Amino acid sequence: MKKDLVDRGKKLIYWYSKENSLCLLPFIFSNLLLWILLANISNIFLKKKKEKNKVVAFTGLYYNGNARAVYEYLRKNEDYVCYWIARNRKSFLDVKRSGGRVIYCYFPFLGIKYILNTDVIVTNDSFLSILFPYKPKMIQLWHGEGPKGITLSYEECDVWCVPSEFIKDRHIKLWRAPAKKLKICGSPRLDMLNNYLRQSKEKLLKELNIKNGRKIILYAPTFDVGLWPWGDQYNGFEELCEFCKENNLILILRLHPLAKVNKMRIKRILKRYNNVYWLDMPIEPNTMKLLAVADILITDWSSIYTDFFLTQRPIAYMEIEPDYYLKDRGKSQVPPEFRAGEISKSSKEFFKVVRSILKKGNCHSEEQKRLFKIIYGNIDGKASERVASIIRQIVNQ
Repeated sequence: MKKDLVDRGKKLIYWYSKENSLCLLPFIFSNLLLWILLANISNIFLKKKKEKNKVVAFTGLYYNGNARAVYEYLRKNEDYVCYWIARNRKSFLDVKRSGGRVIYCYFPFLGIKYILNTDVIVTNDSFLSILFPYKPKMIQLWHGEGPKGITLSYEECDVWCVPSEFIKDRHIKLWRAPAKKLKICGSPRLDMLNNYLRQSKEKLLKELNIKNGRKIILYAPTFDVGLWPWGDQYNGFEELCEFCKENNLILILRLHPLAKVNKMRIKRILKRYNNVYWLDMPIEPNTMKLLAVADILITDWSSIYTDFFLTQRPIAYMEIEPDYYLKDRGKSQVPPEFRAGEISKSSKEFFKVVRSILKKGNCHSEEQKRLFKIIYGNIDGKASERVASIIRQIVNQ
């Protein structure tokens, strides 16, 4: 228990440091300690109000993914008071600009009437449990289905929403998930992607501030890889930038939030290439919008590729340390053999693969279509509606 609290504290400090000054940490800790004291006293002496409208909290690392999709769907319903718990300034401002209710988790005092009356929390991953002096119901939506090894725990959640029967069976067989907690709902974020794919690409490019209509490569490695998997990562990445320039391609760089890189070195590289856009989550949190405009995806073991299957566009995989991703990290929601696309194991192979894709297009579209249906089932645009139905059941119990 003590080790778990220490680990959570380290994670909290790390995520905070990604966007905020460490000099403010004493002020933040003081805020949270004061909040814990105030919230617990309020919870003891003030009974939870029986609100006419049920209060639902949503959260995620950024304003992104399944939680965002359900939040935007449910907040239109007058039977609910919905608010977003922002973990960083970017998310706070994004929700504010969209006209939604939002609370900054490091300064929760202004949202006390919402927090103390929250009926259920909906999250993509975890939430700051110390904000709540009692234990609200919790719905876990998770942030992606991929081949990378993970370890899952079901203790904190009351319901874990999964996209399909296949993923439900994987949870039960691999992690002994309690079947009664697992609910098949589809994937709300993919309903968003499906809607983007029906929109004008020019409109989406304008929203992303990408100025021309050349073919687009989305480069999205995981945090274990960093910037580039083979040799010197900065030289390797610049070789990719140069390749895209020579082939008249736009390159979108989207690093994992946990990637440890020298940002100044990357910025120096990017100054030499006007065809490269660095769109990490702090710049553009909506991954689905990037997938909608990408003509080719480059990744390794990230779960982003299963979402991209919906587009039936080409994927180039970088094969890096499979033993690390599976043997050392545990089982995966999606078997590694489900990576339909071109797999390369060296820098030389990689550029050969991308040249082949540019020449031949997607040779794996039928396999992608087959695997997508196994992982996600049918996309009918009603995944958020099904999650909302589960929220309704929980708050009315």
